[in-house]
Amino acid sequence: MKRILIIDDLRDRAAWLKASLELADFDVVGILAWEQVDERAIQAAAADVIIVDANAPGRDTLEQISLMSTKLEKPVVVLGARSGQNSIQEAMRAGVSAYVSHTIQSEDLSGIIHVAAARFAEHKRLRDELKEAKDQLAERKLVDRAKVILMADHGYGEQEAYSRMRKMSMSKGKRMAEIAEAIIFAKELSA
Repeated sequence: MKRILIIDDLRDRAAWLKASLELADFDVVGILAWEQVDERAIQAAAADVIIVDANAPGRDTLEQISLMSTKLEKPVVVLGARSGQNSIQEAMRAGVSAYVSHTIQSEDLSGIIHVAAARFAEHKRLRDELKEAKDQLAERKLVDRAKVILMADHGYGEQEAYSRMRKMSMSKGKRMAEIAEAIIFAKELSA
């Protein structure tokens, strides 16, 4: 059962949404007005998905949504939003997992929430893979710089420089990138 946090300034609409979600077997863990929204309140709710009802997400609203989606790593569903292409693009850049601009029926909620959660999980997986690839590339660049230093200062061939770094990495229990950084720092100190 997914835990849902509702953010809506209109109590009647929030009450209808809460009742509809509970009928669809979701656990509504809280209802907040926009003025109550901050990182602590969202974390305290411990929701799996955040549903925001906003007719026209403004800049402040989009910043809050971005915080929820990226820093707190929560899927965000925006209901009742404007249908303009610019609004949709801004919301997607802010990290919205689902953006529904038309009036919804209670039976639509389950599908919307499940798709948003799946889309968020896939987007997070891709972000994590990209970060890992960037980190690996940065580490390779460090290792290459350190190899060049060892080759220039000690006359090693490329394979010998790499082997020496690898051996030190294993004997010291450090990552190759850490050994490479130490070599680069030592060279900078001696320059």
